[in-house]
Amino acid sequence: MAFKMFTKNVTFFILCLNLIFISGSFGCQVKKNTKTDSFVCVCNHDYCDPLPVEPFSSPQSLTIFTTDKSYYRLTKSVVSESDLKVNQSSDIKVTLNVFDRFQSIIGFGGAFTDAAGININKLTSDALKDRLIADYFGKDGAEYNIGRVPIGGADFSDRIYSYDDVVDDFELEHFALADDDHNYKIPYIKKAKELNSNLKLFGSPWAPPAWLKTNNASYGLGMLIGEPGSKYWKTWANYFVKFFDSYKENGIEFWGLTPQNEPPTGLAPGFIWNTCGFSPEMMRDFIKKDLGPILKAAGYGPDKIKLMIYDHNTNEVYSFARSILSDKEAASYVSGVAYHWYAGPSAENYDNLKKLHDQFPDYFLMSTEACEGWMRTDPDAGVKLANWTRAETYANDIIEGLNHWSTGWVDWNMVLDTKGGPSWVGNIVDAPIIVSDDGTEYYKQPMFYSLAHFSKFLKPGSQRIHYRIDKGRMDGVKMTTFVTPTNDLVIIVVNTNPDSVKITFNGAGPTKFTLDFGPSSIQTIVKSI
Repeated sequence: MAFKMFTKNVTFFILCLNLIFISGSFGCQVKKNTKTDSFVCVCNHDYCDPLPVEPFSSPQSLTIFTTDKSYYRLTKSVVSESDLKVNQSSDIKVTLNVFDRFQSIIGFGGAFTDAAGININKLTSDALKDRLIADYFGKDGAEYNIGRVPIGGADFSDRIYSYDDVVDDFELEHFALADDDHNYKIPYIKKAKELNSNLKLFGSPWAPPAWLKTNNASYGLGMLIGEPGSKYWKTWANYFVKFFDSYKENGIEFWGLTPQNEPPTGLAPGFIWNTCGFSPEMMRDFIKKDLGPILKAAGYGPDKIKLMIYDHNTNEVYSFARSILSDKEAASYVSGVAYHWYAGPSAENYDNLKKLHDQFPDYFLMSTEACEGWMRTDPDAGVKLANWTRAETYANDIIEGLNHWSTGWVDWNMVLDTKGGPSWVGNIVDAPIIVSDDGTEYYKQPMFYSLAHFSKFLKPGSQRIHYRIDKGRMDGVKMTTFVTPTNDLVIIVVNTNPDSVKITFNGAGPTKFTLDFGPSSIQTIVKSI
């Protein structure tokens, strides 16, 4: 094919007009990685590929959005219902029940880390900075509606800092936002809110001021001095109020809070970056004796701020959250449970989510951090441009979470440099958007499009619906099914197999139909019902 020959001979190109016409979508400037047989989309001063915009469905047709390893990036095609056929030799047969509904979506997003802001600031024009924010939050972007904001410094800051380093300032008279907030976070949060006025922000602290911790350091093994109810713990609770008040003074209000990022790490010897240790019992008592009442008295109670407990890995999410939610007083301040993916994609870990929901159905679940390239033992740690496998791991984890009662998925750093930083502790990882070393362009990774398959189409309020497998096995295939508030059926399928898979759907309309899901692909199907 001429298209294949073209990709072999040219490193950068805009998808040919014929392909754009056939797909009904937009092309990207492609930077090929010959080692992975995939590519990134390059955004610069001349061009950046927009994503399709609404309407995503049309009467009497299916609208299909495809991303795959070799050719497509959220490419749109429309198939008339009259052209839909049933293939009797399909590999998998599925029956949908649009009336059997489960949890509702809260949303999808990423984190406004210092590292993200530092890298956006590297871009050589305001127009390019605005385009990057629009890629995440705009109508022709991924349409994120959630943002995580570190409260003070994190491992993805270029230095250690807090908002009050004056020792024993229990009244927090010296509390003040840092230059980092004003340079790296607030400007881009405001730009995101201009694009999506319904943006939900939640804060997460990594560490309190060093003088509040037993080891007198923001990093490493240590916890708050004293016990819940003491002045150190109450000062830490008041610190959150100061944070919310200070951001409000800058025109930014918050939707949610996690009391501590990855609380078990502060109890682990040898942990080297910003943290503060909490056992389940410590967090339970902190919430009911200090944080809950103090937030409520300041006007940041559960009706205003959604308090999400835990904020760590799925392997311990059930046992940790149960210790808090079983206490009625502590649970009265809690709205949800936050979890991360770093314990791995085992069936047991995902079952912990379902078990937690089954026992405590009134509290929502949300994945609040994930990233690729984080395993130091992996030779591919850090940034790997055009790595397709990471797009699949994103999609697989999102689907498993949604199918086990999660209400959303929040990525870690939205933007990093080509080395996977900056991080004061050298904790390099990967991100969906990477800024070039000279700041003249940035690269949208396959991960960016993978997450957009969910964030663009599963709008807040979308409800998961039931499906059953009538024939075949879902080996290498994952699927989730939703109905949106505008009454669109959304089916999202990831096929990690090297070959195509044919799936026949029943219950998606008056007739059955079979669709072909190409190798190494992610597809979102939207249909009016």
